[in-house]
Amino acid sequence: MKKNDLSFFSSKAYKLTLCFSLAIFFYLFIVFFLPFGVDNYDPDHKYTTEFLLEMLYFFIILLLTCAANEFLLKPLIIRSNSPKNVILWSLWTLFFLSTAVYFTYNFLGNWHDFHLSSYFEFLRDCPAVLIFPLIAVFFFFRYRSLQDRVNYILKEQHNYKDSERLLTFIGSGSKDRISLAASRFLYGRAQNNYIELFYIEKNEKQKFVIRATLGQLVTSLNDPAIRRCHRSFMVNLEQVRTIKGNHQNMRLILAPFDSEVPVSPSYTADIMSLLKRR
Repeated sequence: MKKNDLSFFSSKAYKLTLCFSLAIFFYLFIVFFLPFGVDNYDPDHKYTTEFLLEMLYFFIILLLTCAANEFLLKPLIIRSNSPKNVILWSLWTLFFLSTAVYFTYNFLGNWHDFHLSSYFEFLRDCPAVLIFPLIAVFFFFRYRSLQDRVNYILKEQHNYKDSERLLTFIGSGSKDRISLAASRFLYGRAQNNYIELFYIEKNEKQKFVIRATLGQLVTSLNDPAIRRCHRSFMVNLEQVRTIKGNHQNMRLILAPFDSEVPVSPSYTADIMSLLKRR
């Protein structure tokens, strides 16, 4: 996982949790603390069923507004989950929801406080309330994302032999990452701006696609067994079982599925030299 992997920010689970957390937190806040004059400035205010039900307007409006913001607007505007985009979107969310609260408050109060100065006060005060559940949800999912990654590595390492290496393939996208034991990786094939990674899982040949260039991927791995053998292929030399063809038309046959990987003439000497050392 990349240091700034924030892919969870666009997940359905994150969006739903955020919407309900913001709506519930704000509802409880206004019910217990009575901000913005929701008690109609009554010093002898008492909680009634009518009052609690009326305050549900805030819960419903915030829930629907946040859902529209997350599920309709966010996919159209947020193209990548970079730290900058996360911060800017969070600020927009606070502004958007505060505006919804302002209109809801005036609607319930027959527009008695529908003034620009009052609106600016809402833009100041509402984010101070909503920022707490927003930050809490973000860091909860951030922690869970990191924990899932740690658990995955620990689980995978438990199945590895002590001598096995872990190969980590990292692309340019937020989800373009996979870690494999060296004994499970077979070969990679370039397709335009993407790399198809073929590996063994549960005794079957599997494929994982990431956005990257072949040269960058081989260089970043820096593993002696993972070599480029063709303009469009890289191969795990530890999986080579048979060599077919000649210098001009060499092909490597990989275990255990007899996968065939071509070798360009320009790479033949290097590949043969490395294979003889094994």
